[in-house]
Amino acid sequence: MFSYLYSIKFKLYNTTCSSFITHNSQLTYMPYMVFKKSPFTCHSVHLELVERSLVTFFLLLSFSLFSQDSLHTKKIFPKIINFSLTSVAYYEFTSQMTQHFFRDYPYGEFHLKHDWKTWRGLDKFYHNYGSYQMSSVFYQANKTCGFDSIKALNLAFLESTIFSTTKEFADGHIDIGGWSWYDIMMNFTGNSIFYAQQRWWGSQRIQYKFSYFSSDLQQYNPKVLGTSYKNYWLKDYNGETFWLSTSLGDWKITENKWLKPIGLCVGYGANNLIKEWDNPSTFTLPRYSQYYLGLDINWQQIPTYNKLLKTVFFVLNRFRFPLPSIEVNSIGKLQFHGYKS
Repeated sequence: MFSYLYSIKFKLYNTTCSSFITHNSQLTYMPYMVFKKSPFTCHSVHLELVERSLVTFFLLLSFSLFSQDSLHTKKIFPKIINFSLTSVAYYEFTSQMTQHFFRDYPYGEFHLKHDWKTWRGLDKFYHNYGSYQMSSVFYQANKTCGFDSIKALNLAFLESTIFSTTKEFADGHIDIGGWSWYDIMMNFTGNSIFYAQQRWWGSQRIQYKFSYFSSDLQQYNPKVLGTSYKNYWLKDYNGETFWLSTSLGDWKITENKWLKPIGLCVGYGANNLIKEWDNPSTFTLPRYSQYYLGLDINWQQIPTYNKLLKTVFFVLNRFRFPLPSIEVNSIGKLQFHGYKS
C-alpha cells in the first residue's frame, strides 16, 4: 500500500518537473525552483532531497504507527488517508512556496540571518501564529482519523515542525533571506503554546488569532507590501495584528450559553513600516508599535451539535473579527477603535 502511494506520488512529481524544464540561456527550472543560472545551481537539488526524504518519513512513520493496529480492523484506513493527505499537503506546500515566494530570488549558498528586529517583530509573530495554527489543524486531523489525544498531539507537533523548518531551509539559500534561528525559535514557541495547553487543560483556553485592516501604505513599496487585495493581508505588516484571546467559557466562569463566547484579547501590531529595517528618507512618518486591549468572541463556545457549524466555528476562531478595542502605541498616543479588527 505504502509503496504504491509513494510511487504514484513521484510519478506525478516527475511528470510535473519534466514539463517545466527549459533550456533557455537565462532561466533553468530545477525541481520546485526557478532561478537564474549561477555557480550555486546544484543547491536547488537540496530542497528536492529534503522533500523526498520527508515524504518517505511520513510514510514510514505511518507504517510504524499503524503496526499497532490490526490490519483487519477499520482503524487503519482513516490513518492511511490522514498520512496520504499530509504527504500531498507537504508536496503542495514546498511546490507553492518555491514557485511563488522564492522564484524571483537567486538561489545560493546556505547562510544565516540576524533579523530579530525586522518589521518591528511582526515577522516573528507571523512565524509564531503560523506554527500554532498548523499544530491546531494537524491535531484535529489526527484526532478525527482515530489517534488518541496524546499521540495526535505529539504527531501534530512533529508535523508542524517539519513544515515550518522546510520553509526555513529554503529561506537559508535565498540571497535576501537566510536561516534565522529567531524564526526557528518562534516556530517552536508557537507549537509549544498549542502543545502545552492541550496537555495541561485538554483545550485551548488562550487562542492565537490574526486580523487585517488595510493600511493604505502599500503604494510606497508595492513590491514588498503587496500589489492587490489578494496579497495585502499576507505582505502588508502595517495592517496586521496578532492577538491572544480568551473567553468566559474557557475558564468556566459562567454556564450561561450567551455569555460563554464573550472574551477579551490583547494584540500587537505596528504602523508606518515601508521597508524591513528603516524607511526611505522620502517617507517622514515615524515607525511605531501598537498594543491593543479589545473584546472578542470565542466561536467554539457557541453550543451546537451540527458538524458543519462546528467546522465553521473552528475556522472562524483562527481570526479576530472587528470589535471595539483600545490602542496604546510607542509614540505615546491612546486611541479607541470602534470596529478595527
